Amino acid sequence: MDNNTDTSKETGLINQKFLSLKTIVIALTIISAVLSYFIITNMNLVKSYSSKVYPGVYVLDRDLSNLSKEELHNELSTLVEGLINKNIKVSSEGNEFNISYSELEASIDFSNVESEIMNYGKDLSFFGKLNLIKKPQSKEFTLDLSYNEELLDNFISSISSNVDISPTDATIYISSNSTSVSDDISGIKLNTEKLKEELSSKIKDLRAPEVIEIVGTTDVVEAKIKADDLRTVNHRLSSYSTHYKAGPSGTNLQLAARNINNSVVMPGETFSTEKAIGPTTIENGFVEANTYVAGEVVPGVGGGVCQVASTLYNTILRAGIIPTERMNHMMKVTYVPIGLDATLADNLIDLKFQNDSDYPMVIHSYAYNGTLTIELWSNESVDDGIRYEAVSVPLSDLSADAYLHGYDANGNLVVNQYLNRSTYQPFN
Repeated sequence: MDNNTDTSKETGLINQKFLSLKTIVIALTIISAVLSYFIITNMNLVKSYSSKVYPGVYVLDRDLSNLSKEELHNELSTLVEGLINKNIKVSSEGNEFNISYSELEASIDFSNVESEIMNYGKDLSFFGKLNLIKKPQSKEFTLDLSYNEELLDNFISSISSNVDISPTDATIYISSNSTSVSDDISGIKLNTEKLKEELSSKIKDLRAPEVIEIVGTTDVVEAKIKADDLRTVNHRLSSYSTHYKAGPSGTNLQLAARNINNSVVMPGETFSTEKAIGPTTIENGFVEANTYVAGEVVPGVGGGVCQVASTLYNTILRAGIIPTERMNHMMKVTYVPIGLDATLADNLIDLKFQNDSDYPMVIHSYAYNGTLTIELWSNESVDDGIRYEAVSVPLSDLSADAYLHGYDANGNLVVNQYLNRSTYQPFN
């Protein structure tokens, strides 16, 4: 009885163990099958993207997911074609100016971006790739547009040339002891720096509309010489005259005198005689006359204009103004005392002086009937009550020192200023 009972128990235990083992085997088989299916399915999924764009890839909000290499290229080509086929319209002061992106040679090289998109995610692990496919994250790739900046500058310059209006300076005319002043007129100028900054920003912005519309702002440009300033000119500070003969030299002298007449020197400015007269060329109306070269008198275009410089030199000295630049002739001249002359040479030698007063100074120059007279006008307050005189002290036939003397209202010498020493060559 006991033996049978024991045998039955053992048999039951064996059957139970067998069933448990069978269950485990079945479970393992199922798990293995499921795992194999998962691996195979996902491996195939990952493999399918080896030549496709991963999900979640965008360029300018355009979804490029799942595209093949060829499809991606075509999509980017179409996108870029639209991006560089835009136009620009600039409005300024009632005018409209247009230019296309193609005229600016706009282009987008998307080859690198195309490669980056196709390679995106390809270097990740298996599970990294799988996660990117099943749980895509938005990935935005950017394109860069380039253009010819010189062409943009030319476009802006063309706008500026049509919009800009130069201011008109006030002018003053002196006749005898009276003056008349014309009004100044303000101008406008395109703010080219601001316009270029706005255009560059819009062109680079690939989300900009098909037609970029920008207003070119302008700034008011005030005249340099104001009528109110010129109306303060009411007094002749000094005057000096020299004599000349008719002929080629006289022709050049008269032209030079007209060129510097009514020249305005604003406070703080430096007057250049050479610049005011202009290049002494045939094209400017000057003729051939006697000039000094290497100790000899030789023909040269513009001969005679130096007498204008010498006359002006004596005029400004008599106003108490010492020039900032002056050079004597190579050989002596006869129309001013020795040591009180000034010569000119285009782009080489000049007579300059600076207006250190608080008021404009005006040069009034006229030549008539063999006499050249140059006057310097300004406000009456510039006259400090001192009468100035240029003094020549000859040291020899070819050398002299120059001084500036100043006398007060009582005739007392209150200024004794040494100017310079002039040395000359003899005539050959």
